[in-house]
Amino acid sequence: MTTKYSTVLAAMLLALLASCPLVSTAQIHFGVRAGLNVSNVSFDNLPQRSERFGYHLGVFAEVPVVPDFMTVQPELSYSVQGAAFKPLNKRQTLNMSYVNLLLPVAFKLGSVDIQVGPFASFLTSNPDYTVYNENRVVVNAFKKMDAGLTAGLSFNLHRLLLGIRFNQGLVVVTKNDAQPLLGKGKNSVGQVSLGFKF
Repeated sequence: MTTKYSTVLAAMLLALLASCPLVSTAQIHFGVRAGLNVSNVSFDNLPQRSERFGYHLGVFAEVPVVPDFMTVQPELSYSVQGAAFKPLNKRQTLNMSYVNLLLPVAFKLGSVDIQVGPFASFLTSNPDYTVYNENRVVVNAFKKMDAGLTAGLSFNLHRLLLGIRFNQGLVVVTKNDAQPLLGKGKNSVGQVSLGFKF
């Protein structure tokens, strides 16, 4: 893991640990969340690039910092994303599956939470890209780590919640030797989810 990615993960962990003294006497809630992804990757050279549909599922905690106003909501999730493209007018998908660690801060406005914070991701799949006009397959073209920002809204109905969220990657996920073919791609994912708090 490079120094840059290690710094991101360390900063997220320190932020979580720093909040622990503030919440030692507060009630922490846990929950599960799952839903639909609409994702894309900003690869300039993918023919007729478009969004692809996937899904996400995960577990989260709700850690109060300022009662009835601000919480930290660490989340660990599995996310199926990537992009769609049409070489020779035949739809193909670039399947990129990630394990995500998100660390949003949520501000409560009645039954609505406004969430914003960082995330880090680890690529668990091994997507290949077929270059159709050259009749070859590009393997090992993508970096294992990604990081970026997440922002969204959560509508709370007692223990049930409905969430909408957008995750924007800030890291170029294409390796250097694959950039002439694909371009300097960054992940973007819109999510709609249902959740339950215990």
